[in-house]
Amino acid sequence: MSIDEPTPSAARVASQLRSLDLDGKSWITGVAINGLLSEGSEPSVQTARTLVDTAVATQDDDGQLGYGPSYPIEVFSHGREYEASWDLTVKKCMNTNNTTAIGHGVLDFYERTGDERYLDAARNEYEWLLSVDRTETGGIPHHDPEVAGIKSLWIDSAYMMCPFFSRYAEAADEPAAHDEAVEQYEVHAEHLRDPRTGLFRHIWVERPDHYPQGTFWARGNGWAAAAAVEILDRLPDEHARRDDLAEQFSDHCASLLPLQDGSGFWHNLVDDPDTPLESSGTLMFAYAFNRGIDLGHLDEATYGEAAADALDAVTRVVDDEGNVNRVAGPPGGPEAPLTVTPYGQGWYLMAADSDRQ
Repeated sequence: MSIDEPTPSAARVASQLRSLDLDGKSWITGVAINGLLSEGSEPSVQTARTLVDTAVATQDDDGQLGYGPSYPIEVFSHGREYEASWDLTVKKCMNTNNTTAIGHGVLDFYERTGDERYLDAARNEYEWLLSVDRTETGGIPHHDPEVAGIKSLWIDSAYMMCPFFSRYAEAADEPAAHDEAVEQYEVHAEHLRDPRTGLFRHIWVERPDHYPQGTFWARGNGWAAAAAVEILDRLPDEHARRDDLAEQFSDHCASLLPLQDGSGFWHNLVDDPDTPLESSGTLMFAYAFNRGIDLGHLDEATYGEAAADALDAVTRVVDDEGNVNRVAGPPGGPEAPLTVTPYGQGWYLMAADSDRQ
């Protein structure tokens, strides 16, 4: 088997992912696209392109990709901690940046084809994000404040937005987008990273100033680690804030490393061994560690074995049909049920690809 050839388990996971209904599922579609492109087989690339083309064709007037979808607030009802901030009966609340996850794939196909319609679609998404009313510290809120009535920062946004900004900066020759990538990551870290543990919380609300979801959730910390390493992959070496971001990334990884379970997994709440072993966060840490090693930000002797153990652990819960099990369902947090999801499939493929590099 060549180093570029997907493993049998990755091929099985990709085949199962391609069989799912992935259209119009906001960030879930975006992560699925990223996973399919990481696996890289012709059927996966074709499926990803169909999803990207549909998202571009249905981009709304604001610039949001993939039908400009938004979550009904009711999806949060399984996590009682959200009730402090939102009335669960209100109308849909428009996400500002979940659809930006699809923008990663849009820019990938611009890089592959040079087709200007992909760059135009990415520009529309970029300009939409820049138009949103920000927090006092400059953060782009997770929900449109005009609809939500509040400004909140979610760690999910660090991955949805920041690597997209970095890719857009390169594709459009727009250095300000590099600045925005780092700025948004650092503003989210300012509010969501706990100074004592070095771990990230899920959600912060500006007024009243509080954390409706303040646990150290595995996938949330995965969003943060994956976002940082993807920004660093594209950020110019001479960028004034590169060293600071690299230090934040390596410090975050150092906070995560001792919390890995002996099985190779991390727990759904990474500092709570009484919560379930969880696949998506585990895969995201494997991905971030491997990418960090490749970029020279992490020591291979320290992090390589942890990444390999993490991928091996999740591979053991991939069933014969290619389903990646033990994934915390949306929106995450301490009460999320374990299930099978397209983003769990996508992160498996990204982690497996990072292991082959």
